[in-house]
Amino acid sequence: MVREFKKIGAAAAVAGALLASGSSYATVQLSEPGDAILVPYVVCNPASNNQNTLVGLITFAKERLGLYANGVYYPAPWSLATFTVGGLVPSTPGSASLPARKTGAGPYTKSIHWYFYDTKSVHRLDGVIPATDNDFVRFDWCSTIRATGQTTLNGVNGYMIFTSDEVDRALDLTSSSAVPTFALYGHAYQIQGNWQSQAFIPILPNPIWSINPDFSVNANNLAKRAGYPAFTRLLSGTDFTHLRDTNALRRDVYMRYFLDPALATENRMVFWFNFNAGTYNAAQAQALGYSNTASLSQSRFSAGETYDSEQVYKNSFSWDFPDELNIVTSTPSAPAFPGMLHSEVEAYSGRTVVNTGIVRFGIPEALAISASPAGVNSNIPFVSSGVSFNMLGLGASGANSVQLQTEMSTQGPAY
Repeated sequence: MVREFKKIGAAAAVAGALLASGSSYATVQLSEPGDAILVPYVVCNPASNNQNTLVGLITFAKERLGLYANGVYYPAPWSLATFTVGGLVPSTPGSASLPARKTGAGPYTKSIHWYFYDTKSVHRLDGVIPATDNDFVRFDWCSTIRATGQTTLNGVNGYMIFTSDEVDRALDLTSSSAVPTFALYGHAYQIQGNWQSQAFIPILPNPIWSINPDFSVNANNLAKRAGYPAFTRLLSGTDFTHLRDTNALRRDVYMRYFLDPALATENRMVFWFNFNAGTYNAAQAQALGYSNTASLSQSRFSAGETYDSEQVYKNSFSWDFPDELNIVTSTPSAPAFPGMLHSEVEAYSGRTVVNTGIVRFGIPEALAISASPAGVNSNIPFVSSGVSFNMLGLGASGANSVQLQTEMSTQGPAY
């Protein structure tokens, strides 16, 4: 199934590493098909280097993933859905198989439902794409905006969720009937210029709910907020939930910056979380999809530090991440944080390094208090969860001025 998708140029530098701190809660996972997938940063802006976001999806029938047995479909990714069981991942309920070898297009028996939300998680647009099993579906955000006549969305930063239409139609996402009959896997890219640059955007898969050892529902990972799907827990992301006592800790997030004016144009640091920061009472937490919750709070007013390329401390600062999607832009002439403009001689090469180093963010963890037993700190991880990365604009002049590449952040331990 093809949805107006121009040829993508091959010239793109995709960089980054997914580094864990020794805690499984700090590992971003991108490699398995899921019931719902998150594209954490989406934009179409013809007025700014012709920015566009492209998404390519592959469909997987649950039957051939081994996630269908005795008339029941089970959540995907299976490894994340069984996270709370502990120990080894249990065998799938059914038997996996290869896809059918079709000799023609169709029949389009699957429906992919997509949703676009702005930075404050307000739903702005959605639609349905017909698909088959083992289908490759191409989604072009700028073309979609033009086709729907919603040009007011040009230049609007946001994010997208892709899932099955079964999720859209379901009233109770904890029921077995709400589990999608197929899973999705994909990749996303942001392009700039006349198809001159292609930067990787991580896609994160998520199971609709997690299971107990008897395969009953342990925790809900997807809920309806104002009638539209939202992630109550992003199991493939970084966990920012406090699970110890009533004094919430912080989790470190490290991100490289590169603002050498001879080579760089800008850095866009992207931070996505699964709810807007704030303090929520029981009714408000319920509206977010968190049952048995007396209160939920997370400030995300973060302590930051800048370091140069030799890891020498430069400055400290404070920064707030109030929304679901937060984008912090720095340029060589207007850095977002103090201590980003400097030069030093690199020890091992003897060369001068300009405006390059690391930013550390100490992001506060969320604290969820249960209603029953009353006043007990939640023991469910990933209630607050997210993903972060940096998009580095490269090529300060000439034909290379629209080059863009992506580096994932590194998550440190909570302290």
